[in-house]
Amino acid sequence: MTLQDGLPGHRAVPARQSLARRQIAAKPRSALILYGSETGNAQDVAQEIARLTERLRFDTVVIDLDSIDLRDLLKHTIIIVAISTTGQGEFPQNARSFWKILLSSQLRSGVLRRVNFTTFGLGDSSYPQYNVAHRMLHNRMLQLGAQLFCPRGEGNEQHPEGHNGEFRAWIVDLKQELLQHFPLPEGQNIIAEDVFLEPKWCLRISPDSTNGSSNNTPANGVSQETLTLDTPPANDILPIADSVIADLTVNTRLTPSDHGQDVRLLDFTLSSNIDYGPGAVAVVYPKNFPKDVNQFIECMGWQSMADTLLELVPTTDVSDLATYPPSPLRYLESTKRAFTIRELLTNYLDIVSIPRRTFFASLAYFTKEGNEEESYQKERVLELANPELIDELWDYTTRPRRTILEIMPEFPSVKIPWQYALNIIPVMRGRQFSIASGGSLKHLENGNTRVQLLVAIANPPNPIIKLRKRYGVCTRYIATLQAGQQLSLTIQPGYLNVSPDEVNSPVLLIGPGTGVAPMRSMIYERLEWARRSNSRKPSLLFFGCRNETADYFFRDEWQNLADQSLTVFPGFSRDQDKPRTYVQDLVRKEASLVYKTLKQDQGKVYICGSSGNMPKGVREALADVLKEHGQMTAGQASEYLDQMERDGRYKQETW
Repeated sequence: MTLQDGLPGHRAVPARQSLARRQIAAKPRSALILYGSETGNAQDVAQEIARLTERLRFDTVVIDLDSIDLRDLLKHTIIIVAISTTGQGEFPQNARSFWKILLSSQLRSGVLRRVNFTTFGLGDSSYPQYNVAHRMLHNRMLQLGAQLFCPRGEGNEQHPEGHNGEFRAWIVDLKQELLQHFPLPEGQNIIAEDVFLEPKWCLRISPDSTNGSSNNTPANGVSQETLTLDTPPANDILPIADSVIADLTVNTRLTPSDHGQDVRLLDFTLSSNIDYGPGAVAVVYPKNFPKDVNQFIECMGWQSMADTLLELVPTTDVSDLATYPPSPLRYLESTKRAFTIRELLTNYLDIVSIPRRTFFASLAYFTKEGNEEESYQKERVLELANPELIDELWDYTTRPRRTILEIMPEFPSVKIPWQYALNIIPVMRGRQFSIASGGSLKHLENGNTRVQLLVAIANPPNPIIKLRKRYGVCTRYIATLQAGQQLSLTIQPGYLNVSPDEVNSPVLLIGPGTGVAPMRSMIYERLEWARRSNSRKPSLLFFGCRNETADYFFRDEWQNLADQSLTVFPGFSRDQDKPRTYVQDLVRKEASLVYKTLKQDQGKVYICGSSGNMPKGVREALADVLKEHGQMTAGQASEYLDQMERDGRYKQETW
């Protein structure tokens, strides 16, 4: 029985009348919307589901999976989970602890029999383990007795409209199932779409604030009159919970100034002694630039409030915040309780993100119809908020990569109330970067921890709006960092799951571009393990870049390590005097050695780098090697690679 078939002994959707009997009449209708999200997509889906349940009169809480106890599932009328699959069929970072608890052998098969639930998964069918985390969680809940009230849904990023294509149809079905199984209380109707739902949290002027604004000077000490587009954000440390303070010692550009891409090597020192393994990531929390912040403040008409001290408070009286939906800024240290609008826009609100449909849905409540121009703007906002017109949103925002900062001046009549800034503007996410250091590079002589990052500064051309420059939110910030600055970093384990006993196996390391960062960490870690165990198996690195003289990263290091069981096979795709070569071409070129490593020596494969064509091409090349040297059919080669995945011998981390 496949994952999609469910588990034996469980019905796909329980009988409707049994659900009706199991409704809890003694307490209010409540919905717990859970998410496991790496990039924010599943969290956005959860928020949209929550808007539906609130309009259906459910008291709704939205929170990540790792922030609840299993017992919390029994306290609510319905449970809805939105979860993405990441890495090699892995759970997102904020869902891993919950999954471990769910797998406990101490849980009896009927422990969740009073839970009514459904799930929606987000995945990418170009990955071998498509939506597998979602399917495992869904089936485990069924195994523990939870009752399914709506068939699960799955979104595929390969759909022309991304995961929204399937989600748009699924949420319609969800609404019908909710109304069927959990009818509205007598005398109550669905809350109409044009009625504004008061958020759980809002901003208000702090009692500690002095009325009026400050001296109108940003935190970096530069006056508004002298700001330029390149004036960097202030060098204050963000109060991120569970983070460490990192001292930046080096921010070096590795590529020549005339090369098309700016790639940096950042070297951090952490006073804490933190261990990490190959594939670990450092989370960097970006900031917006003062000029952009000032522009947004002026666009919203918030000048008089920009520097007034505010606090984030619940919108309803509550005696115990532990039972109340969490704050949008719950990832900050609990001691951080007061903010200014300028501080929020600089450090915590992503005003240069591409707006999602839900952003326009929120804007619709603050449109006007006083004149013809205002009526047009309202009509346009409603078009962009309409899930049936997803192509319109795509053409207006996603395709030209228009940001919130850019679109708001096009709707001058729409003013977001500052009280709701945190509810409408997306919260800034930390960005993950694979750590490039490992082994002997991880610690300094004084015992401090060292973290190195290889970062490509995103500055893509705008395919539609030629005159507007595009930036990566975090990499633009990283490019301004100077040696001596301090940052808050969070270190996370990543998804490669490499253990010291793997030093006894040869490895194929395939990492083009900045994908070589975790490969470098792996190489140095394997050298350290080899010194301890007196075992040395070969490491074969397949590295691809554009030019041998421009972006052949760590070339000198590879030459110095050539006598330590490391062999590097470089390929260059843009050198004029060489044939265009990609990593998959290198795999085919070294077919006999690759086959020996995979089949005869039972080696392992690690693939890191950009998602899309590269990992597909590498897998096809490996299949070709097995067919050529192992006399396998296409089906046998594919099954061999699938088995390598199941055995943990084929791991992929792409972004």
